[in-house]
This record gives sequence, C-alpha cells and structure tokens, in this order.
Amino acid sequence: MAMQTRAQLQYPVTFKGNDTGVYHGTVIADPYRWLEDDNSEATKAWVEAQNKVTFAYLNAIPFR
Repeated sequence: MAMQTRAQLQYPVTFKGNDTGVYHGTVIADPYRWLEDDNSEATKAWVEAQNKVTFAYLNAIPFR
C-alpha cells in the first residue's frame, strides 16, 4: 500500500453540538463537549472511526 498524503486521508465528519459555557460572564461555544464523555456510545464510535484512519496510515509506513 502506498503512503497517503494528508490531502488523501478521509477523516470522518465530526458532529458539532450547540453546547456553550459561560466563563467570567462571556458565553463561549463548546461544540465538541460531547466528546468529553468517553463512555458514551457516540464518543466510542468517533474514536473507532478516527482510529481506522490513523492505523491505516501508520500501518502503511514500511519502516515502522
């Protein structure tokens, strides 16, 4: 398998939520807060999808 360039990698789409937090009176968007729950099925599925991309790339490195 030939090495892929960064442009050729097909990363899964990451859901962006509508969560916000208020810090010192300022509302801050936190669209990836859902990833903080490492026990949720959604986070587990996201990690698995990311790992597929990562390990396919790393396993293609001949000297690794």
